[in-house]
Amino acid sequence: MKNIFTITLITCIVLTGLLVSGCTDNEPDASNTFSPSSAPETVVDVSIGEVLSNPYAYNYIQISGTVNQTLDVKGYTYIEVTDENKSMWIAGYTTSFENGTEITASGNLMINFPSTSLGKTFDVLLMADSISDGSSTTTIDSPHGSANNNVVTYDINVTPVEGSTQIADIISNAATLSGQEVKVTAVVVKSTPLISELFLTLDDGSGQLKASCPNSFVVSSGDNVVVTGTVRTNVDYGSGYFFEVLLEITNVE
Repeated sequence: MKNIFTITLITCIVLTGLLVSGCTDNEPDASNTFSPSSAPETVVDVSIGEVLSNPYAYNYIQISGTVNQTLDVKGYTYIEVTDENKSMWIAGYTTSFENGTEITASGNLMINFPSTSLGKTFDVLLMADSISDGSSTTTIDSPHGSANNNVVTYDINVTPVEGSTQIADIISNAATLSGQEVKVTAVVVKSTPLISELFLTLDDGSGQLKASCPNSFVVSSGDNVVVTGTVRTNVDYGSGYFFEVLLEITNVE
């Protein structure tokens, strides 16, 4: 009986510790678990080799390397960089760096990112929010994407299904659409797991939209989706996470 009581007591202590640790405001760990009410993500300075060996261990990172080549598409530049003997691609707004230039870039990692303009899929891509060659820095967007739904489009081109509303139209008519249900055809450019839901960034080529959905839906970065949800305006999660427009998703196709 004494042993049973001891085991029960230890179990309660462990569970209590887990609950307490799960409710702190520490920065996200390598599992990429993130809550919009927690502290902002901190950049992790890593080598390209570390990224390629385990890309799922990182979210918001900084890498440095030498420019090998650049590929320009409309409004966008892809940059291949090498550090030591490993190479990977960075993407950002149109910029110009000569081959051999040493640069540092920070942003979010994308896995299996499809480029419609280039007709290829990048196994691992750094979606940069800043790129610097030491003398100047190109700032592209905040570490969390367009938190206030600024129109920030990536290399996205989707064909909307019947009844879909473009993201640009949702943002520009948010006051009218608030509380109404809409359908959106888009690519998931970021998917962040929360405790009971997923926090998504959707892009249809006309703009980006933050969205939340139950974590029972299987949605990953790079997925082409058709989602249905309710438009919400002026959503405040606290700790500086305020969204002028947020889509509360109720269905994913």
